Amino acid sequence: MAIGSAHSLLLCSFLVCGTAAAGPAWVVEPHPPGPDLPPQGRSLFDRLTLHNGKQRVPFPLQALLDQITGQLDQDHAYLDQPLKAVLIPLGRSLQREAAAPNYFASPRAVIAVDTDPAVRPGEAGLLLRDRLFLGYLETANILEVISYNEDAGRFEFQIVHDYRAGGEAQVRYARRVVCLACHQNAAPLFARPLWDETNANPDIAAALDSVGGDFYGLHTKIGVDLAYAIDNATDRANDFALTQLRWGQGCGLGQPGADCRSALLTRALHYALSGERSFEHDSDDYRQTLRAPMQEIRVSLWPEGLWLPNPDVPNRKPLSQIGLAAAARPDLAAIDLAARANVTAQFEPLEPRPPLALWNPESDAWVERAIVGLRQFLATSDIQRLDRALQSSTAELEQLAADCTAKRLPGESFTRIKLDCQGPSVRLQGRLRLAQADKSINGRLRQLQVRGQVLSGVRLRGQATADGAWQAELYRPSSALRVRLANGDALDGLQLRPAASTSERGQIRLHIKHDAATLTAAVLQLKNSPAQVLTNQPFSRTRMLPPLFAALNQPALSWCCNDEGPSAVGTPKLASPDGGPHLAPFLKFCAACHRSDDPFPPNFLAGNAHEAMRRIAHCAERIQYRLAMWDLDTASRPKTPMPPRGFVGLDSVTLAHWTRESLTRLRHALEDIAAQNAQPLPARETIRSRSYVELRRCLPTG
Repeated sequence: MAIGSAHSLLLCSFLVCGTAAAGPAWVVEPHPPGPDLPPQGRSLFDRLTLHNGKQRVPFPLQALLDQITGQLDQDHAYLDQPLKAVLIPLGRSLQREAAAPNYFASPRAVIAVDTDPAVRPGEAGLLLRDRLFLGYLETANILEVISYNEDAGRFEFQIVHDYRAGGEAQVRYARRVVCLACHQNAAPLFARPLWDETNANPDIAAALDSVGGDFYGLHTKIGVDLAYAIDNATDRANDFALTQLRWGQGCGLGQPGADCRSALLTRALHYALSGERSFEHDSDDYRQTLRAPMQEIRVSLWPEGLWLPNPDVPNRKPLSQIGLAAAARPDLAAIDLAARANVTAQFEPLEPRPPLALWNPESDAWVERAIVGLRQFLATSDIQRLDRALQSSTAELEQLAADCTAKRLPGESFTRIKLDCQGPSVRLQGRLRLAQADKSINGRLRQLQVRGQVLSGVRLRGQATADGAWQAELYRPSSALRVRLANGDALDGLQLRPAASTSERGQIRLHIKHDAATLTAAVLQLKNSPAQVLTNQPFSRTRMLPPLFAALNQPALSWCCNDEGPSAVGTPKLASPDGGPHLAPFLKFCAACHRSDDPFPPNFLAGNAHEAMRRIAHCAERIQYRLAMWDLDTASRPKTPMPPRGFVGLDSVTLAHWTRESLTRLRHALEDIAAQNAQPLPARETIRSRSYVELRRCLPTG
């Protein structure tokens, strides 16, 4: 299927595009990684830190965290913590060596936002939930940021340089080729349980405590629930690319594509308004507008299914064989602690990760996951505003009646009522309590069926009226939303009236407000919106919702943010020096990661040709060791080989050519450079037999 717009080409930079491929396709391909700078829009971190045309990142870290927390709904935060944070002294980040040898005195902080925006009158808020992740290592003076860009439909990777007291923090977009070497899902990643690298591990927490000090205002002793929350946030973030894929390519182009996206959005809103319980999937509209066309496109583009990217790295327990007191002792042998900090190949994020799963579902499951996925692009406050807008609409009302029997058990202050109602379209059973003093009624409905649809978790509360009836509303304690049917219509109340002849019989009238039609009409208006929100460009909350609320005649909200401010800045690309035949192989295979002004990974190719070769000679032992890993099978490697296999893009066809040609050139060049700088190298077999941590460190520059 042809891709016919610039927005579609944008999606192709990080999603599977084009015609059907042989075998399963990846939802996200890390190579090529796409442009470092946003192809359109900008990151949420930029939008958070841009003020009056200037970008300011508060320091210290606690000041930045306070600013972020001020954007969040603190009253409804999971675990009463809007931000989830862990400390990792012996971790796997590129900056980890900046803390050596005092790893526990400067642990890395990892912070995730998993909370909805704060609810303020007239403001839509900034949706940071599962979209903003921070990594901070104090001794590196660097803050790493991963945040979402809705306009481009991708996560952006940024680095804040000179992030320190007295520094001048500078925000740059990072080199994606470096970031995606580990973040192969082009999104945040985190370890699998039990998160033993973090201070959720009691041994790590105790070692941090014994060092003492204030670690950025974060607690040293935490439960596994905080690490679990970060893991969940990264898992949800990992699904964004799949949702964007089905929204963009999965619906197709032109009018049929707009019709498909209109139906997807409508049902996603129904699903959200129902408290994430249901949506309509039995109508001709569902089958003809969603199921059939999305199935046809899926079979055409991805007949063998999709590989889902993996956001998880293996759990690592660096203190598994060391006393927790020794881990923090200043007199601990440096080589021992360095060995604990060393990340072996099996735990290295650089190691190519197998897919999370092969996803090749039935057509209904394909559509269902698209609908459920879109809910994650909306804030809870958006849904509550939408519910109130529909409640105030002049939609048609319908009444459904049912006859009831009631068994009463009078008490001192209230009467218990066992209610059983049966009608052509309504079935209701419940236990209610009628207060003697104020004649209020409330209770739990054990069963509620409306036109065959079962509604669970529903309760009732109301008040007696002057004529002896009770007027009640139906609600769910865990939700501020009205109870709704799968088709989006709201249950607008219930009237319970005793029969005139006996109090043991009566009748209910259930009121249904057909405001789903109002919502459908508003979504249909989006097809003609100047913002073109139903095209195959990435789904964007800030582009979609303003015209939707306008179509529902709602007051305009303040939506953060515009693109006012400094132009996005990327990491400078250094010109390659003319280093002759010795430097050429390194510039070809290593420059993407090691030629920059960033200190990590070690930038041994920075500077002119003479400086680069001098640094290569200094790093020669470790470079030789990493090249030697290509001689071993995957299971036998103590470290990952360099360049990483994923970066080189090797498959079974080209592997032999790589080891025979390019790898040989690199080895010869390394030997010559080392010899010219009086750093002769031992044999490969000798270097492989040594411990990596005993080799001369490859120090960064800058």
